[in-house]
Amino acid sequence: MPDLLNTIDISQYLSGSATPEQARELAQNLVRESARVGFFYVKGWEKLVPKDLVAEVFDYNKRFFDLPLEIKNSLAYTSSKANRGYLSFGREQASLSTQVTLNGGEVITKEPEKDQKETMEIGNDIDPDYPEHWPKEEDLPGFRSTMNRFHLACHELHLEIMSLLAISLDLDRDYFVPSISGRSHCLRLLHYPPTNRKEGQTRIGSHTDFGTVTLLWQDETGGLEVVGPDGQWCSVEPKPDTFVINIGDILSRWSNDKLKSTIHRAILPDPSKDDPVTGKTRTRRSVAYFCNPDPTATIACIPGLEGPNGPKYKPILSGDYYAQALEAEIGV
Repeated sequence: MPDLLNTIDISQYLSGSATPEQARELAQNLVRESARVGFFYVKGWEKLVPKDLVAEVFDYNKRFFDLPLEIKNSLAYTSSKANRGYLSFGREQASLSTQVTLNGGEVITKEPEKDQKETMEIGNDIDPDYPEHWPKEEDLPGFRSTMNRFHLACHELHLEIMSLLAISLDLDRDYFVPSISGRSHCLRLLHYPPTNRKEGQTRIGSHTDFGTVTLLWQDETGGLEVVGPDGQWCSVEPKPDTFVINIGDILSRWSNDKLKSTIHRAILPDPSKDDPVTGKTRTRRSVAYFCNPDPTATIACIPGLEGPNGPKYKPILSGDYYAQALEAEIGV
């Protein structure tokens, strides 16, 4: 399914030149893709997130993970309530558990392997209760200021995406703002090191994301796959001048499942890209911005989306939902 994911151009909307009719058409396209697959490409985002800033963040992705392990471990992640700091290789398990039926009919849960990556989790740098785990300035000059600029720029982009969703759902364009204005998002730098191939291996197993939407920039290595409407895996190839948006579990819940939180994974790249000397896979790097409501926001069915049988889910505080999900993945 090479054309499973469509591309949405938001440049006219971000520039302020879109008419109300054009804005509504764009919003309807966004919701249609969110309901159909839950993933789509976005272009025309540079007004809020400059290309050179994205390039700078990817440069720091390499420089951070090239730091000595001793320095990285000093920044280690300590709490799912904070969701900040360094996660060493193999520490996280995002993969969904697999139900296996034995010959005798017994059903057991098979836990997959730990994910083949290391990450750095960065919050909004303004939370008095949960400070960031920044490297020392002398260890990585400019890292903190660059990540803070990128974090803020992506937050502004998230606000615009959510305003489009509100427009298409016949809500006031600022409907979501009181619940998402606190910048309670997670910027994640991801590094998938070279590895020897073995059968069935993935870099990050099948999973869904937790929040409202995820903004994902990926390098040219590739490997991202999503489950299509027919249940088959489809490759999400890197495309120049685009990033990928996918719907998260909280937004799916908020919309009474009108918007789709889709299972996805990262597999090993094509063998033709392997290092001819070592035989190992190519390094993969990506930058994900996981957008979340404020921890105190109540997630209850959006008006008008109740359906004939009413809301499927009970209201829940966003912070409680998010901490429970992270604890299940990381164990702290």
